[in-house]
Amino acid sequence: MHFAIVEDLDADRQRLTELIRTNCAANGEEAEFSFFPSGEAFLRDLRRGSYSAVFLDIMLAPGGMTGIAAAMQLRRVDERVPIVFTTSETEFALDGYAAHPLDYLIKPVRAEKVAWCLKELRERLEPAAFVELLESAGQGVAPSPRPVPLDDLLYAETVRHGIVVHTASGDIAARQTLSELAQLLPKSGRFYLCGRSLLVNFSHVQDIAADGEILLKSGETFFCSRRRIRETKAAFSDYIFSRLRKGDAF
Repeated sequence: MHFAIVEDLDADRQRLTELIRTNCAANGEEAEFSFFPSGEAFLRDLRRGSYSAVFLDIMLAPGGMTGIAAAMQLRRVDERVPIVFTTSETEFALDGYAAHPLDYLIKPVRAEKVAWCLKELRERLEPAAFVELLESAGQGVAPSPRPVPLDDLLYAETVRHGIVVHTASGDIAARQTLSELAQLLPKSGRFYLCGRSLLVNFSHVQDIAADGEILLKSGETFFCSRRRIRETKAAFSDYIFSRLRKGDAF
């Protein structure tokens, strides 16, 4: 795997590099590195698809670009490369959420946290997981199974005698209930059943307004049930913080 490390402090860069190299060696992997002392230097060299992951220090040298600013520009070039922020200033952690990082590592970086982060990275680089939908083929015709990548599933809603599953590549009419679909999905907090008529993939959600309007990262909006606004917002907040820290409190 090829990692980019954007870090202006030699000691922090050396420690993170050694922890990554040791973990990769223990897993039979070869780690390659590209080092950058600033966000500006990293962006000048950036090419889409160059790295398995990018480790970005949030607080780079004063007077230059912050790690968060570099991450936001990175996302304009590469939407999918995993970003891991490193920081000793935890108060800025939430500011980086808009860049959709894989994780945050708090300095001084610990071996067990790097190990967890690399485990998540390996799982992300594996072939995408799928859910099998029973796609409606028309009246009187038996539904046919259709695999859909979990990452492509945006949300699903009840429509008449079935459901419509909205995906990144289009809408699919399926002969399943939302409850049946929910049973097929991972129980990680990523997919949330907002009552009887709506199921949402939180990994595609940008925000949930006080009136229950759900804003996707794509710009699409829809509403959850008014009776479930509080529960849905709470579940979304839990999902965000679980992704940021995976149980490690600031």
